[in-house]
This record gives sequence, C-alpha cells and structure tokens, in this order.
Amino acid sequence: MEKYFNSIIIKENIKHVKLDIGLSYNAPHSQNWLENEPNLLVIGFEPNPDFLASISSNDSITKRDSCHGEPIKKKYVNDRFFLFPIALSNVNEPSEMTFYETQKDVGCSSLYKPTDSNLGEYKIKTTVPVYSLRHFFDFFPFDKFEYIDYIKIDAQGSDLDILKGASHYLQDKVVYVTAEPECYAYENCSHNNEKNIEEYLLSQNFIRVFNKHTSDPTYINKKFQHLESEIYIFQN
Repeated sequence: MEKYFNSIIIKENIKHVKLDIGLSYNAPHSQNWLENEPNLLVIGFEPNPDFLASISSNDSITKRDSCHGEPIKKKYVNDRFFLFPIALSNVNEPSEMTFYETQKDVGCSSLYKPTDSNLGEYKIKTTVPVYSLRHFFDFFPFDKFEYIDYIKIDAQGSDLDILKGASHYLQDKVVYVTAEPECYAYENCSHNNEKNIEEYLLSQNFIRVFNKHTSDPTYINKKFQHLESEIYIFQN
C-alpha cells in the first residue's frame, strides 16, 4: 500500500478527502465532487484493467452511453484525484483474487462470479491485487486530516466486505458512507444485502440518513453528526 501513497502530492489548499470505491471507466462521482469542492482530494479504487486504462490515459474520456455520468476531467487526475489500481475486500493481508469482467455491462465486473443472465457471461477472468481499507488507513495521514468526509462504494457484491475491512477506522475516522446492497447477481454474495449492511453500520455507530443527493443507502457516523449539513455528498 505504501507504494501507492508515494505517488500522492497533497496540495496546501486541500481540506477534505473522499474515497470513491468502484469507478467504472469514467469516475463520474469523483468528477462531481471535484467540480463542487475546490479544496477536495479524492482517492479512487478500481481493479478493472479496462477502466484503469481509460482513467489513466491522457485522452479525454468519451461517454459509452448517454445515460452515464460526466467523465472525470483529465486536469484532475494526479492533481486532486489519485487512482489506486487495486480491489478492496476484507482480507487480513494483501493478496490476489480472481476478477470477472462482464460482457454486457463492464461496469458490473466483480470479484464475485456473475450469475445473472442480464449481465451475460464474463468475457475475461483476471487476477488483481486485493487489500483491505484498514491497510489504506494504516498509511493515511490522519495527522493532517481529522476524518474522511465520505466513502462511496459500488463494488458489485463486495460492499459489506469492504466496510468490514476498514476495521476500527470506520467508526473512528469516517463521517458518511454510501453502499450498494447488491446480493442477487453474483455467486456467493447473498450476505451483501441491505439488512446486513445496515446492521453492520449500526454496530459501528452509524445511522441511516436520507439525502436528496444519494440513491443508494447512506449513513452518517453519530460521532460526526454535527457535520451532517457541512459535508457535500453525491451518489447517483
């Protein structure tokens, strides 16, 4: 994990940090946040080789479908947006796992094998590096930032695994969380349901909130509830 942090330069004006987990090819949520917050640093996590190439390329990203969100602008990449080319889960030590790239909608690629016919057969099976959020937070400069504003997760069945992998940092250092309860479209991901995600977050001192700017279930840490109206969040 240390090697990824070595590429980050934190500018003097940076006051806030958000984590975008599951970027697709265009990182539209990161784009929205960065456009709205000039003092924001975003760290994105994405293991899909196709998406990594798209975001890292010097060329502007073209929408692959008119309904997709606005692609991240290249001026932000390696300036206020930094890309970690890894998957996240709940692992004790950094490891490797099989990653399935789906055919019909590559945005549905996952560490879990797709079983929903709407996703089609996976087109490529690759091996990707896997860490826990705890490994990330062990290196994060909490001496400079008291907390992480927001974690948005859209990891196709891995969301609860990722939350659990944050360990104590979740309740100590994170204000907002949005997670997708996808539990039907992949093999062995039935645990990633809304009930289990909510129960886990409640056990970590979070409560659910209904924010007009988010569509997936969203929670705020009661420790930081006084910041509810001060922090911008968006997920759609």
